[in-house]
Amino acid sequence: MARIVGAMKKKRAALPASITGLTPLELARKIPVAEAAAFNSVHVETFKKRYPHLVRKIGERRLFVTVHDAIVLPPPPDTS
Repeated sequence: MARIVGAMKKKRAALPASITGLTPLELARKIPVAEAAAFNSVHVETFKKRYPHLVRKIGERRLFVTVHDAIVLPPPPDTS
C-alpha cells in the first residue's frame, strides 16, 4: 500500500479556558436547557430555537444539553 504523504490535517480550535480543567465525565454531564441558556445569557426559547441540534429530550418533557455544548457555543451576534 502506498502511504499518503502530506495528508491534510484538520485544524482544531483552541478550547476556552473554562473547559480545559474539566474531565471528560464532567463535560458529558447533562444540564437542563434553562441552565445552559442562563449560562449563555439568552432566553430558554431563544436557546431552543438557535441550537435545536444540541438539545436532547429525555423523557416526555425533560430537555437537556451537555456541559461541553453549553460552554463551546459560538458567541451571540452583536446587537449594537
